[in-house]
Amino acid sequence: MDSARLSARKRQPGHDRSFLTSETNFVEALKAILDPKLYEVKASPADLVGIFLADDGSRAKGLRPEASIRSRATGRVMFFEVKKQGDRGNAEERAFRHHTVQFYRTLQAFTKMPYHAYCTVFCERLATNPRYTVKFGYLIERDHYFLWVDYNLDLLRAFIVNVVCAKFLDAPDPPQEP
Repeated sequence: MDSARLSARKRQPGHDRSFLTSETNFVEALKAILDPKLYEVKASPADLVGIFLADDGSRAKGLRPEASIRSRATGRVMFFEVKKQGDRGNAEERAFRHHTVQFYRTLQAFTKMPYHAYCTVFCERLATNPRYTVKFGYLIERDHYFLWVDYNLDLLRAFIVNVVCAKFLDAPDPPQEP
């Protein structure tokens, strides 16, 4: 679409704020699932705001994921990006930037976590349409993404408790990753 036609549209890219519902649902779900005595859940944590180092040595713009979970016992953390869309869009492509080899290295150097401390939660059609779901197993490491179908709390609880907490946050020796 050329710039004149794009500028003439009444509804511009960025006007759709419906993603806020998915993000809010996710944070509220984490708070419902996890014991606050054992885990700290943060919405929009600022931990990664200074992750990127500029050429002059200053901390350039960083990331503000939708949520994080930190184990109070181990201090280990997992950050979460929540992506939703219908049958059209590129939200899944934007999510892949958090699952590149170089981002793995950058995040691990910054957080000192012995695992990749970033998960992507896909909602709505991103969680059900094979056009998207088939790609995830090829482009994102296992246990670093979750298909949150129909915002089902029991499915999310199983992933958070049995994968995120058990494998990464509370395990005596979490998996070493590339």
